[in-house]
Parts: sequence; structure tokens; C-alpha cells
Amino acid sequence: MSLIQPQENVEDADWLHLMEDENVQWSGRPSRFTILFEVIGGLLFVLGGIVGTLMLLSALDGQELPVWVGFLPLVLTVVGVGIVGKTYLEWIRLLYVITDEEIYVKHGLISRDVTQIRLDRVQNTSFDQTILERMLSFGDVRIYTAGTSTEDLTFRDVPDPEQIKSTLTQLLSEQSRPDTTTQPS
Repeated sequence: MSLIQPQENVEDADWLHLMEDENVQWSGRPSRFTILFEVIGGLLFVLGGIVGTLMLLSALDGQELPVWVGFLPLVLTVVGVGIVGKTYLEWIRLLYVITDEEIYVKHGLISRDVTQIRLDRVQNTSFDQTILERMLSFGDVRIYTAGTSTEDLTFRDVPDPEQIKSTLTQLLSEQSRPDTTTQPS
């Protein structure tokens, strides 16, 4: 039974190696709020380029200048599309996955960097949020593994970090319980 429904269908991903009875408990990306200002900025560049072009073409009507001069503000539009595209690709290239047995962090679209940690190596988890992050319901979940005193993995800017930490805590608790299905002989 799944603790939280996965946000994305990742079960068929070629980089995710699920065992026969292993299930995805949660998957997700950083909150969309983390890219909001860059996307809005890029869209303002797009709008500025279009409006600037229309205004310049209108002002140049009947002038001796070449027509292409009126289209120079479209450079802003190209820059804006580039900003929005780059921001979206950087956001979509990062994916976090929690299964019954493992924690995965995948970076990349074409080339990939996948970090995988078995849950039985996890010693501790924590989450933190600034006031703004709490209002927008996102934050960081930190995962510490056995044998180190430093943070090993962080799910940055994920939606509802308290629930993700709770899911991890419950999975860790289930793993630490002895298997009662086998009876001693």
C-alpha cells in the first residue's frame, strides 16, 4: 500500500531498478514556485520584445531606415524564450524518488547522474522551511546515512517536505521492525 500517491509515473523509467515487490512511495520535483520568478521574467522579455517591435515598426513607418531595424526588439523575445526554456529544462531534469527500499535522485535529461541510497543505510531525516517556503508549502528534506556525520542527500525545494519526511520516517520504521511472518522452528 502506498503512503503517498506518486506525482509522476516513474515505474517504467530505465534508470529506476525496482525489485519484484518494491513500489514507488513518492516521486516529485522541486516546487514550481522555485521557477516562477524566472519564468515571469522571461515572459516579460518576450512581451517587451513584441511590444517594442510593434511600437518601433509604427514609429518607423514612412522613414528611410531599413525595415529590419524595426524588428530589433525581437532580440528581447528570443532572450525571453531562452530564459523560460532554460529554466524549465533545469527544473524538469531533477527528479526525486522514494521506494519501499531505496531513495533516488536523478539529474539530467540526455546524460544522467543518478544517486541511489538504500533505506537501510539512512540514519536520520529532517526538513526545514523558511517563512516564505512554509507559506508556499515547500522546503528541503535532508537525509543522513550511516557512518557519516554530514548530510548525504537533500531533496531541495520539494512540495510538502513535512509529509515527505513523514513518509521516510514511516518507511524506516517499517524496515526496522523484525519480520514476524516467519516462525522459528
